[in-house]
Amino acid sequence: MSLCLPVLFASLVFGAGSVGIMIDNFEDGNPGRDPEWWVFDNLKLKSSGSPAKDALALDCSGRASDWYVGGMGAYLAKDEYDFSSFNSLELSVFGFGPKSGTLKIELYEDDNGNWQIEQDPKKNYSPVFDDRFSYELKINWKGWKEVRIPLSDFTDTNPRAGDNVWNPQKLGKSGGLIQMQLYVLAASRNGSVHFILDNLRFSSR
Repeated sequence: MSLCLPVLFASLVFGAGSVGIMIDNFEDGNPGRDPEWWVFDNLKLKSSGSPAKDALALDCSGRASDWYVGGMGAYLAKDEYDFSSFNSLELSVFGFGPKSGTLKIELYEDDNGNWQIEQDPKKNYSPVFDDRFSYELKINWKGWKEVRIPLSDFTDTNPRAGDNVWNPQKLGKSGGLIQMQLYVLAASRNGSVHFILDNLRFSSR
């Protein structure tokens, strides 16, 4: 199944008629606030002023164990937001060359109507009742790149749970799209990763 997410949590105009919601521009210098990113395993985060698209960006690094480095996630649900009108995920990424790393982006939506994502630790923390849509971005360039990922390029990677339909809107008791996680993989089994993120946002073009 193919498939649509806020430091501002507000509607913005990004230019060229694009309207969207900023998930995080990292300008507050604190990944643990607005939204509150949780970080796991070997991924290391720090606020970076150089290079940055604006004042600050998020520097991501770490060493892999069997290709896997770690990741970060955020709970995105708010009563007043409906993400169904957006058709792409956009982000600014600074790469350090062909071995910068791979970013696996996962979007979770609430299908059992409790505004939570229950995950099974015995099955790589796959959702038990809800949908998960994923996309892998290989960061293999030097310098800044503006990345736009059509939400139709995300695929259902949890087909045995949820309704296997992309429905990010709040409907009935469902919270719709409520969670995002970013997993980081290295270019070699025990390699290191390094890249910088900025201006993570959902938009409609």
